[in-house]
Formats: sequence, structure tokens, C-alpha cells
Amino acid sequence: MPDQTRILHLLDDLAMGGVTRALDNFLHSEVSKCGDHEIYDVKTTAPKTKNRSDIAVVHFTANWRKLPRMADLKHRKGFDRIILIEHTYTRGYEQAKVPNTQRFRRMLRIAYSMVDTVVAVSKDQRDWIVSAELAPADKVVVIPQSRDVTELIDLPVAERSEAPLLIGAFGRFHEQKGFDLLIEAMKTIPADVAQLCIAGAGEDVLRLKALALTLPNVHILKPFKSPREFLSNVDVIAIPSRWEAFGLVGTEARAAGRPLIAADVDGLKEQVGHHSFTHEVGDVSDIRRAILEAAAAKDFEARATAARVQVSAEFDALQSAWTQLLTVRVSTKTAFA
Repeated sequence: MPDQTRILHLLDDLAMGGVTRALDNFLHSEVSKCGDHEIYDVKTTAPKTKNRSDIAVVHFTANWRKLPRMADLKHRKGFDRIILIEHTYTRGYEQAKVPNTQRFRRMLRIAYSMVDTVVAVSKDQRDWIVSAELAPADKVVVIPQSRDVTELIDLPVAERSEAPLLIGAFGRFHEQKGFDLLIEAMKTIPADVAQLCIAGAGEDVLRLKALALTLPNVHILKPFKSPREFLSNVDVIAIPSRWEAFGLVGTEARAAGRPLIAADVDGLKEQVGHHSFTHEVGDVSDIRRAILEAAAAKDFEARATAARVQVSAEFDALQSAWTQLLTVRVSTKTAFA
């Protein structure tokens, strides 16, 4: 009997919320049957192959400092295939954070050249990777991020009354998430029109608390283990990100029957629709407009129902795509070169 394929998930930051949550898709779903899944912190452990069919799945973010680590994976560890999931870099990231585009893209071309497959977590991200010539089109596959949202599907969809619009937002308190922009937008919105609760933790916590200090309609909350209770107590979820490869917050909100107030950026573009209230990236006045539009919407329950319908098949599609990718045999490896 042939040895079972080992699928080694390589991370260098086990505290990264979105990445570690994404691991559940491999460990607690149909994808778990594709092989023996193992998690390695590459800062402390040097993973090595035991079988010729072993696969490495790279979850850590590439940069110049990590290129030697990736080269070691390619040339010394003997993996059948190396798959890199691009959790971080997007068109929006490049526009917001990269001062030297040429140097940044050169680094990514080198990193992507050392893996067999690059998994983009949204169509927009793949379009950027291919159009920027960071990797050939046949090397980049799209597997949109998702997760099992069974515990959220049975929540009653959001309904609106004459009471203030209850806006929720949650995630890492970091520049990327744009919570500062959201608080700024709330400064000119009366408390009887909208209330905002932001739950989470991170490096920007003190700054966000300072911004919200004098606003009676903005509340900063501690992080939670499960979003179910939080989502059941709000009408909409705001995602004002400056960049976002995909955004699992949007998946959870839609599953709970909560429309989105979201930036029109990167992977969020694929989660918004006629159920959502979109705004320009980084534009406080446009965030305010979207909030007021949501507060005045007459078709709120219909939007909430449509948000849930959209998300219903996404997790099954993710499992199917990853199962197919991980079970490709050695003889077809050239398809990913």
C-alpha cells in the first residue's frame, strides 16, 4: 500500500487570524481526506519530506528576507509540489503600501517562480497577478476564500425598524481594515440615525479608542470567539478595508443575513452585490453616504435575504477546488509549471 500523502501547511505567524482560520478549511472539512495534514511554524521547524508525494502549502507572506527560505523548500526539501496561497498581496495593497512598485514586483516574480501553483483567493487578485506579469496565467488558480458557516445560516435575517441602524465591524485593529475611516465617518452621523460597534484587538486599539472617545454612537468592544452573538445584534456589517485579498468577515456577515457596507476593493468586489452598500476606498465622505443609504433603505430584509443566498454554495465550491488541486498526481505536475 502506498504511503499516505502528507500535506504540510507552512506558517510563520500562528497568530494571524485570517490565515489560521483558513486552516480549518483543510483540517475540518472534506479536504482533510486528501492526505495527512500537518502544521509547521517555519521559524522553529524545518519541514522535510518523508514520501515522494508530499505537498507543501505555503501560507506565509513572501518578502525579500524570506526568499532564501522559499529557495530551500524548492531545492532541498524534495516536495512533489509546492503551493503558495496569496493571503496578503493585492492590487489595493500595492497602491496603498508599495513605494517602489518595480522592486516589489521583482520580489514577487522570484517568489512565485519557486512554487508550482499560486492560489489567488479572489478573481480580482488573480487578474492583478497575471496582468502585472508576476506569474504566468496557467500557474495561477482562483480558489475564493470561504468557511463553514453552518452556525450562522439559521440566524433570522436582519430587519429594519425606525430605530437607529446598528452597524457592526470586527477584525484585526490594523491600518488595513480602515476602522479609523469608519469612525471618522460616524462623527457627522446623528446617534438616532446609526450606531456603530467595533470588536477586535490589535496594534491600533489605542488610536481607535481615542478617535471614538467623544462619540456616543461608537463603541469599541473586545474580540469574541464566535461571531454568532455579535452578528445577531447588528443590522449590517461594515468592511471599510484599504485592501483585502478576500475578507472572511464578509462571508460570515452574508451567511448571517446581514448586508455589507463595504469598500469597492480587491476581493471585496466579489462579495458585494445588489444587497450591499458600497463606497470608494479610503473615502470618509463616501463611507458616510453609504451608511446613510443603508439607514434609509426600504428593502432591507430583501437585501439581507439576498446576501445569504449568495454565500450558500461558496464553501462547497472551495472544498471541491482544493480537493481537486491536492489530488493531482505527480504525472500531471507539469500542468502547474
